Amino acid sequence: MITATLANFSRYTSLHPQFNKIEEFLRNYTFGKSGERVYLDDDKIFVIPALDIAKLKENAPLEAHNRYIDIQICLEGHETMGWRSRSDCHMPKSTFDSDKDIVFFDDRPLTYFDVPAGSFAIFFPEDCHAPMIGEGVIKKVVFKVEELKMIIENRLLTA
Repeated sequence: MITATLANFSRYTSLHPQFNKIEEFLRNYTFGKSGERVYLDDDKIFVIPALDIAKLKENAPLEAHNRYIDIQICLEGHETMGWRSRSDCHMPKSTFDSDKDIVFFDDRPLTYFDVPAGSFAIFFPEDCHAPMIGEGVIKKVVFKVEELKMIIENRLLTA
């Protein structure tokens, strides 16, 4: 898990070959319809704008993904997020939903951190996270970036 200000996002673009597309996209981005996916490179990288009322900590379950890395950017409002290592989560609420690439847990976060407007958090598949905690309305974008392991596996299958 990584968190920083958006002004420092360029420091992290070397972590994944698709991250530089996010930086380019954000330069000209106009917030779209909440929940409507915008594809940057088919299903390898896309963004979902979100405008929603924040939740209480008790109402924000931990979630994790297998296929995608989440880059969550707070545009307006003040978001708090919870985090716990996926290896320490032992109480899934249900089985993994491969179509939606998500599993929720009844485990509680071990730590909470602030993600104010102009900041972001990157969650890898080994990170469980509980987003959208706070007060009032939070306006954000969530980028879904295909995990490198998945890209390599897909290349091997089509070779």
